[in-house]
Amino acid sequence: MNSLVYVSRNPQSMTSAVSRLVVLIGLAWFVSVTALALADRFNAAAGERPLLILLAVFMPVAIYGIAYYRISAFREWVLGIDMRLLILLHSWRMVGMGFVFLYFYDRLPALFALTAGLGDAMTAMAALFIGTALYQQGASVSRQRILLWNSFGLIDFVAAVSLGVMTRSGEALHTAGQVSSDIMGTFPLALIPGFAVPFYLITHLIIYAQLRRREG
Repeated sequence: MNSLVYVSRNPQSMTSAVSRLVVLIGLAWFVSVTALALADRFNAAAGERPLLILLAVFMPVAIYGIAYYRISAFREWVLGIDMRLLILLHSWRMVGMGFVFLYFYDRLPALFALTAGLGDAMTAMAALFIGTALYQQGASVSRQRILLWNSFGLIDFVAAVSLGVMTRSGEALHTAGQVSSDIMGTFPLALIPGFAVPFYLITHLIIYAQLRRREG
């Protein structure tokens, strides 16, 4: 199939018990990450691996994966989410351009800031165009186009997280005497790797799942 037309599989999902539970878990997740960031728990000392923030990035994704494969009601709820909405949510990643501004103010290293910031901006702009096109002319948007965008956005996150870790003080890509990415472990920036990144990673996985279901 060369084109994709969105058809909602679960139009009443937002009133279901699964929806309410997901919203409550999401709120608890955000509050927990915010509390940890305010308590400076994500700010690992120079030379130490930021294990807590890495856990914050990957644990929610792992929990999502387990729930998706083990809980059929949750899986059907996930597959019923409007893909157009999921894609348009990524337009908010334009705020990643803030990394570029922080680089200009000598608060973040170029390798991390430019890669993450420009990657987020490109993902956000493409999401706006694709999401809008799906609302206006769904049949004109190919599955391959969505798959390419989704893969680019996912790779951007993997690169950003990796470079964010490797440009911290004492890490392999940090030069002594130069600015590091340490501020990403402090509030409010810690909310990006601690909450925004895993949240958007999960939406990428949901889009993959929906594309695979529709292909079949």
